[in-house]
Amino acid sequence: MKVVVQKFGGRCVESEENQLITAERIMEARDRGLHPVVVVSAMGREGQPYSTVELVKTVRRIDPQIHPRELDLLMSCGEIISTVAMASLLRTQGYDTIAFSGGQAGLITDGVFGHARIVEIRPEPVLRALEEGQIVFVAGFQGNTTDHQITTLGAGGSDYTAVALSWIIQETPQLPFGDKLEVVPLQIFKEVDGVMTANPKSLEDGVYPRGIPELTYDECVWMSRLGAEVLQQQAAEMARQHGIPMVVRNYRNPEAEGTVVGASESRAGEGRATAIADQAQLVIFDLKDATPRLALQIAERLEKERLTYFQVSTETAAARFAVRPLKYREVRAVIERVLGARGVQAEIDIGRFALVSVVGESLRGRLETWTEEVEGILKKSGIEVHGTSSSEISLSCLVPEAQRKKAVSALHQHLVG
Repeated sequence: MKVVVQKFGGRCVESEENQLITAERIMEARDRGLHPVVVVSAMGREGQPYSTVELVKTVRRIDPQIHPRELDLLMSCGEIISTVAMASLLRTQGYDTIAFSGGQAGLITDGVFGHARIVEIRPEPVLRALEEGQIVFVAGFQGNTTDHQITTLGAGGSDYTAVALSWIIQETPQLPFGDKLEVVPLQIFKEVDGVMTANPKSLEDGVYPRGIPELTYDECVWMSRLGAEVLQQQAAEMARQHGIPMVVRNYRNPEAEGTVVGASESRAGEGRATAIADQAQLVIFDLKDATPRLALQIAERLEKERLTYFQVSTETAAARFAVRPLKYREVRAVIERVLGARGVQAEIDIGRFALVSVVGESLRGRLETWTEEVEGILKKSGIEVHGTSSSEISLSCLVPEAQRKKAVSALHQHLVG
């Protein structure tokens, strides 16, 4: 039995027209002899009635401080609605289907509401449905704790669900009643032809991104962390850990090859960057009098709370943390708790800075050279750099938000092409 896990983003199911196109992709897989396990995100985005954002707004009008447990219970509903809708749609087309919530599908999580991680997978319900020939639909973005609390997996958590299901099915040599299992590469469906070299919305007029044929796991992880809409970071890290092959494809254009994730690192010497990623309108926390140890304590606490942050080296502050606006209040609460007992204050700047990052295997082992080149390009373009951070295959520069598109465009033209 050949199994394929297919993950469809919110745009793929936001309207009746899109749902029909999504159904075609599922039916095509089934008609080719594959057995689909389909993970579905909530319908659409802000402004549409069943999107996660709108569901949360409904309750926050009543209580802005909704308890995290109830918030996760509420946020799980969007994916459940779209999952049942798609399972029902395929059933009207003559296919035998079954819909599961994340917990019903056997995804067991820890108890960190809003940022849960999968700690165990009990795949028996999914395997039983496959054995019976059903197309399996699983609500993304969620799981259950061992004491039956619903938790969510963080923004983009449906990717995490899909990778987890691919892994556990890959680890299952055969179904309970004897059929051997083979898992084909995970299919991540979006509304673009794979992963692009930059976000088109972040480029100036006349500068155009191109598709990326393949990514290494490390490139996928760092692009996801640094703002590129590739995959949820936790999902990318799990795929890297377990070697889960993936392809990112356009649900409207099945003939496009898309982007294969899991390529060899042999491209390290090619000399071109793979992509330019960006994070807009960041909130900056500057600690003027912090010691390195205090900065480390803050970083450790943010990691423990599973809050994404960027620690940036700068000459104007002892420590600088940049965070996405969505998590500003949570990060501020953590930082103030750490600083409060020490009489240190953080200066906060909201929305005037952005992070622009160069990512690629070609940076590996050559970071000093790339730093000189990137800073030279930005300086020549008249762009101020207010701090930097780096990994083995990425280099990030903090720039004024007003110059973000100019920075992305300049780096893309010179380093990606």
